[in-house]
Amino acid sequence: MRFTRTLVLTVLLLLPMGCSTGTATADDSLGEEPGPGRIVITAGTTAGVYYAWATALARELENAHPSLTVEVLPSSGSIENLARLSAGTADLAVSANDAAESRNGRGAADDESRDVPLRALARIYDDYYHVVVPDGSGLKSLEDLAGLRVAVGDPGSGTALIARRLLKLAGISVETKELGIVDGLVALENDEVDAVFWSGGVTTAAVENASERMPLRLLGLGDLPKRMRAAYGAVYRPAAIPSGYYGIPEQVDTLALANLLVAREDAEGDLVTAVLTTIFDRRAAIAEAAPAANQTDRRSAILTGGLELHPAAVAYYRRQKL
Repeated sequence: MRFTRTLVLTVLLLLPMGCSTGTATADDSLGEEPGPGRIVITAGTTAGVYYAWATALARELENAHPSLTVEVLPSSGSIENLARLSAGTADLAVSANDAAESRNGRGAADDESRDVPLRALARIYDDYYHVVVPDGSGLKSLEDLAGLRVAVGDPGSGTALIARRLLKLAGISVETKELGIVDGLVALENDEVDAVFWSGGVTTAAVENASERMPLRLLGLGDLPKRMRAAYGAVYRPAAIPSGYYGIPEQVDTLALANLLVAREDAEGDLVTAVLTTIFDRRAAIAEAAPAANQTDRRSAILTGGLELHPAAVAYYRRQKL
């Protein structure tokens, strides 16, 4: 699915270059109203922040442009989202920065011959890594999980990607269970796993809800965030989940990474501009459904690490004089 097939805009937009992928010349004026069309956004588990954010964005896009239909697809996470984007079954994808950088230029999982460059539209908010254990477990660190049962996330998720990297650096083996956040927390409550890994915004509703049913703790990651940064790049950084979240009285040291809104390099420039305008002009409304959207601002949005911005996004931010 290409923007050229799914969306026709009836306006000309102020963009710095003209080409067949939909960007306009620097002499064009900024338009306002897209024409009829359909946009598909691939998000994440329905219990996670990706899905809440994407659903709120979809609603605001449809409110701003009544001729648009915006569909949000649930998924297992970043890797599946990027595969859909490469395959052309989605127009926009929410992805963790590490997955987007490692996936860029690769095709769908069943078609490695594809070469589909990806581009960022914006850095939208940051994820914090959660290692959730029962409060009374006695577990103190990631290394204490050696040999235990751990829900490491769905196979197509950024959570699972980070889990593999963390466990490798920690030098431990665990009995992995490929369970997402909802199923993983149910398994934790039923004593079927000893810990649940999750990469998500703070707060994540699924973890918050589980903490109301049973006391939980989050394991600190010690020096692993610094080692992750050294081994895999500046996409990772040491961070902390402040005290008080999920009923936990102490701050928890962990790692954080950015989430991006991603499109194919050949995405239509006019649609990119319409999406970015909605993200920033309707940020407060989006944040009502997904509080992590409060982190989104134009200055930090351009900090997309090793994934280049789409040309139309560059033009948009330049018009904001950033």
